[in-house]
Amino acid sequence: MARKVSSATKRLASGALASAMLLGAGTAMAQNLDLDKAVSTAGKWVAQADAGNADAMWKASSQTMQKNVTQENWTKYITSLRDAVGAEAERNWVGVSKIDNPKDLPTGQYLNVIYATKFAKAMTVETVSLAKGSSGWQPIGYIVRDANPKAPAASNGNAAQPAPAAQPPAGK
Repeated sequence: MARKVSSATKRLASGALASAMLLGAGTAMAQNLDLDKAVSTAGKWVAQADAGNADAMWKASSQTMQKNVTQENWTKYITSLRDAVGAEAERNWVGVSKIDNPKDLPTGQYLNVIYATKFAKAMTVETVSLAKGSSGWQPIGYIVRDANPKAPAASNGNAAQPAPAAQPPAGK
């Protein structure tokens, strides 16, 4: 059964897909990085956020994330985030971007899995960042951004490579 997709979602999805293509998310990358498993891992993680299960998200995250964000602060971050956007109504996977050896993170392979998501209170772009570890892909970050920012960003025509999703600040 096909779902009707809003024009805003279509525009967001095509823009994100074009960005992912510009960043080299192609067939060779899918073979080298086990893309299906990465997208599956990201999907399970956002489903935990949808269910309000921030503790399970934190426990499934990489050791790098756990060292940088306490479980208590992660729960506060997810609760606050979801209070702001409301319940998930529609989510479409739109692309993946690859990042090797990003600044401020351990050397390695990273992916950003990108979704166009409609929540009760906002149209968003969700990004789940994953790190390649010995046991496969592990979540390392999660960001939800407004898909319709009030002030348009300046564009110089250059596609920028996104870094893995930032973490909420670790508290004392």
